[in-house]
Amino acid sequence: MDEINIKLPAKPEYMSVARLTTAAIANRAGFTIDDMEDLKLAISEAGNYLINQFSDVTHLMIDYHINTDSSILVKVRVTGARGVPVKQSEVNELSLFIIDSVSDQVVKEEKQGIINTFSILKTGGGNIDHE
Repeated sequence: MDEINIKLPAKPEYMSVARLTTAAIANRAGFTIDDMEDLKLAISEAGNYLINQFSDVTHLMIDYHINTDSSILVKVRVTGARGVPVKQSEVNELSLFIIDSVSDQVVKEEKQGIINTFSILKTGGGNIDHE
């Protein structure tokens, strides 16, 4: 199993870095284009959801675990979350629906009823060749 970790400022404009990283990793793992797009969408929605969850968040951490069975487990979490949790909105509910719809498995970790981590599993169509 390979592992890649990225730490991004908790700003929506940096989600493009997460999408590009996700695409590169999924391509390397042999994912189909549809599976790659699904994973990119899930990671992007999870990141934006978490960034918007609190009024003050410093970083978004994304940990990729690339398995030899052509699956990728991605853990998306925030650090430095301070301030008051932002009230749930219809946009947040839509994000949760999208994440669940495009992922093979989603685990949401909560603290005091507030989601602070998503663990997203997606299986692709290829095999990983380790060089």
